[in-house]
Amino acid sequence: MSAPEPSNAGEAVAPEAGLAERIRQLPEGTILKGVFFGLVALSVAMVGFDLKALVDERRADPFVNPAREPVTMPRPAPGDQVRPYLPQTRPVSPDRDGAPRRQPPRSFEEAEPVRFRALNDETISIEGTIVPGSAGEFERFLQDNDFSAGTEVLLHSPGGSVADAMSMARQIREHEFNTRIAAEGYCASSCPLVFASGVERHAGKKAWIGVHQIYAMKGADALGSLSDGFDHAQRVSAEAQALLIDFGVDPRVWIHAMETPKNQLYLFTLEELADYRLVTDAPDTDASETAAARQ
Repeated sequence: MSAPEPSNAGEAVAPEAGLAERIRQLPEGTILKGVFFGLVALSVAMVGFDLKALVDERRADPFVNPAREPVTMPRPAPGDQVRPYLPQTRPVSPDRDGAPRRQPPRSFEEAEPVRFRALNDETISIEGTIVPGSAGEFERFLQDNDFSAGTEVLLHSPGGSVADAMSMARQIREHEFNTRIAAEGYCASSCPLVFASGVERHAGKKAWIGVHQIYAMKGADALGSLSDGFDHAQRVSAEAQALLIDFGVDPRVWIHAMETPKNQLYLFTLEELADYRLVTDAPDTDASETAAARQ
């Protein structure tokens, strides 16, 4: 009679038993330490990803890393009207073939404090960033020059201090001036409030006119593209809407401002400029745009 073959049952569980035995032989707390260090490594990785996202966001923030040269971007179209805000330069339209312009249409100093110039007896040029104190400077400029009703104010500004923009707007309406934004002209942020003050308001077909939320300017302590908090922002927005109504402009203009983040710009289409009564006639023809730009 042959001897029975040994059973394989013990061999089948041996690896599992060996693993369990090894785990039991580990020093006390080893597993907990492994879990702890794993969680630490995961946390470090997550912080790294968040930090990278923050750095990328700050690089894209126009206030942290503003563009210095004109930026080519597509023209606004219904439903596609939000573009990056450019506080220190201006957008330009692509050429007909879609390629960027080799040179901007003319030289502007968007990043510099606003300048007031008399181009002739009937035309005032306002170019640059509206800063706290610009309204007082504009008042002195008007006192030093004798402009009659109907004088045209040619605007090109990335905006700035809302309080000063509103004060300048009231002065323009008080003097019964007209306003214009030439071809490829840029009127953003608080600048449309100034534009809206003209008795007659003209804009080139390729003018860039847009709004966004008010924001706090570094080193500023007055109203304007600035706010101390939510209540302050509400008061400024209410005042801006009331001013637009006084000028005969649809206050929906400023609703778009309140809906658009500060680092973006809601650009108005030609149809909206007319519907909101931001312009008082049809957009300028190419010929009249060119003539205004030359001035």
